[in-house]
Amino acid sequence: MAVDQEKLERLVDKMPTFPQSVHRIVQICSDINFSTKELITVIEHDPIITLKVLKLVNSAYFGLSKKITSIKHSVVYIGANTIKNVAMTIATIGILPKKEQAGISRNGFLLHCLTTAAISKLLARKHGVPEAELTDYFIGGLLHDIGVILTAQLVKDDYVAVMSIVRRANIPLHEAEQKILGFNHAEMSAILAERWKFPENLIECIRNHHRLDEIENPPLLEKVIFAANQISKLLDDSEEKMSIVEQIPPHIQEWLGMPIEEVADSLENLEEELEKTRAFLDL
Repeated sequence: MAVDQEKLERLVDKMPTFPQSVHRIVQICSDINFSTKELITVIEHDPIITLKVLKLVNSAYFGLSKKITSIKHSVVYIGANTIKNVAMTIATIGILPKKEQAGISRNGFLLHCLTTAAISKLLARKHGVPEAELTDYFIGGLLHDIGVILTAQLVKDDYVAVMSIVRRANIPLHEAEQKILGFNHAEMSAILAERWKFPENLIECIRNHHRLDEIENPPLLEKVIFAANQISKLLDDSEEKMSIVEQIPPHIQEWLGMPIEEVADSLENLEEELEKTRAFLDL
C-alpha cells in the first residue's frame, strides 16, 4: 500500500516540538569533541531538564553516596556522555501524552523505548563503537518508535483498529499501521526527527528500522537499532506488548553471529542497565 503522504503531513503538523534547549543538546551530542562546559550551560538554562536530571542523578539509578546539587557536579560524578543520554530521555518523556492511548500503555511504551536504547548502547559497544560515539545509538533506540504513541493520540479510533489487527492477526505493528493508516510509525518518527533537526544518520536509522530486509549493506547504526528493537520485544513478556518479533534478514543474522534469542545473554551488564531504565518511569 502506498504511503498516504498528505495524511501523514497533516498529522505531523499537529505533533509537539522539542524545546530549543533540546535542539542544542542534540547538536552538542552529535559532536564527538563537544564542549562539556557548553552542555552544562544549555542544561542549566532549562529549569525543567535541570530539576529532572538532578532528581535522577540523586536516585537509586546511580546510587551515589552524596547528594548532587548542580549539573556541573553531575557531569563530574557520572560523566558527560551519561548526562547527554539523561537529558535526551527527559526531553522525550516530556513530549509524550500523559495517559494510555488507543490501548497502548504509556509506561509500557516508554519501557520498550528505554530498553531498546539500553540494548542499542550495549550492542554498539560490543561491536567496537567507542564510548564517545555511543550516544547516537542510545538516542536512536530511544526515539525509533516515537511516532507510535503520538499518532495514537491524534487518531485514536484508527489506532484502536491497528492494535486490534496486531493482536488478532499476530502481525508486526508497522504492517497493521500500513493497512489502516496508509503509513507506518517508522515514517512518522523519521519525519518528526527531521522536523526536530536531528542528524541525518539518526533520521535514516529511524526511517529504516523496519526495512533492513530491503537494504543490502546498512550502516552499523541501522543494524544495531533493528536488532535492539527485536531483542527488546523478545524480553517483553507483558500482555501490553505492542508488536511481535520480526523475521531477521540473513545479513543481520550473519552480522550478529548467533541467533537473535541468544544475543541478550551476550551483552555485558544488561540486567543492570535494564534495571536502571525503570528509574525514568518515576520522572
